[in-house]
Amino acid sequence: MAQQTTDNRNNREDFADDTVKYSDGEIAILDKVKDPHMLRPAKPLTNVIALVCSGSMSIDINGKQQEVSVGNILLLPPTMKTSNSHCTEDFECKALCLSDHVIQQLIRDKLDIWHDAVYMSQANVLRMSESCKEDFIFYYALIRSKTGTSSTAPASNEIIKALIRVMLLELCSKLEHLSGMEREKVSQGKLLFNKYLSLISNSEVKRQPVAFYASQLAITPKYLTMLCLKYSNKTASDWIIQYTIEDIRYHLKNTSLSIKEISAKLGFANMSHFGSYVRKHFGMSPTELRSEA
Repeated sequence: MAQQTTDNRNNREDFADDTVKYSDGEIAILDKVKDPHMLRPAKPLTNVIALVCSGSMSIDINGKQQEVSVGNILLLPPTMKTSNSHCTEDFECKALCLSDHVIQQLIRDKLDIWHDAVYMSQANVLRMSESCKEDFIFYYALIRSKTGTSSTAPASNEIIKALIRVMLLELCSKLEHLSGMEREKVSQGKLLFNKYLSLISNSEVKRQPVAFYASQLAITPKYLTMLCLKYSNKTASDWIIQYTIEDIRYHLKNTSLSIKEISAKLGFANMSHFGSYVRKHFGMSPTELRSEA
């Protein structure tokens, strides 16, 4: 007999004690998830990657009913709206919940594949082969082991992220194959949206006016924003800001460039402007962000 759950954003953090195995505000590892509504965390900009280990469920994703069974991976970017979840009594899954900026940080070189799949092709349910399922379980168990137990201390956040990156690279390989098969079915609007994300991703100076990118796509800024809202529920400007702040975070945390050099590299007119932008989006100065643990 199937049981029905109702999605409720106010209850999404009310996990059972044995469900959340790790959480640091940007990465959460969930185990033995029996209620599908737990897969939609209350924190915004969270991507969910869940493997169904037993049972099955049906779920409406952006108004389209999807069937998810054993061995399937459910992929939910933050813009997807879910409702009307029905699952069998033996339903159980494992999941990773990753913030948008963790995704960008870990697979900067594969972001075009990720965005192509989750925003353009909207690949929400991945039918995995037995070997792929075993690989996912292996990576999950390895990541889980590094979060520590009552008898062992957790590994560093960087080690956990490194293992998650390996798993995401494997997933991107699968997504790239699926996207290639689906590309001929994609509408012109989705293609333009995907090209927009690729343009930003491949630009060293990402902080440009929307009109700059729209002109390269031979469309109006208004139409570009409409496409972004349609396919990602974010404006064109939102995407520029998101990519820019991740570039700032990356260069401050992972390079030896001076703050002045980073400011110039990312296209800011001067250090004062750069400092104001960092304070606005991070709540701290560039120096404080760089030294933050």
